Amino acid sequence: MAHAVVRTDKMFGTDNRAGVCSAKYMGSGSTATAIDNGNVVKLNGLVTGEREVYKAVTPAAGSDIKDIVLVASPEIIYDEIKKGLDDFTNGAGEIVRGYYLHTNDIFSVTADALSGVSDNTKVGDIVELQADTKLKVVTSATSGSTQIGTIIEIANAGRFKYYAIQVA
Repeated sequence: MAHAVVRTDKMFGTDNRAGVCSAKYMGSGSTATAIDNGNVVKLNGLVTGEREVYKAVTPAAGSDIKDIVLVASPEIIYDEIKKGLDDFTNGAGEIVRGYYLHTNDIFSVTADALSGVSDNTKVGDIVELQADTKLKVVTSATSGSTQIGTIIEIANAGRFKYYAIQVA
């Protein structure tokens, strides 16, 4: 199974540590759950007993963008059989790296991190939250959903097709 791949093209957190956080994805509540890079989570306070690790949960469509982070952990693969970026996933209970979203940040993801992608997906389409960790691509904004940004480029790099998203 292929997993989503992410690039942090022009993210505030790549040069400023205040733009990144550590989190543990807990699904919809209290169960540690695996998550792919390129997905988004909502921060929900610190993990009990931790000073810098946040509890991350599945966002709602209308979650406030200030509580949302892009999951983009370094792809370290210990299994010698798995060699590609799309072989990597953050395991259940692992601490992930999250990037806070700032206006004009740019990140790119493969289609595995998005829902609503089709052959008709184009530059200018809107990317918004939904009640899921995958971002949703739509042609016009959905009432009650938080807009994350817009697609500014669709490009192939190696064997991957990336959708570049500029944060609104």
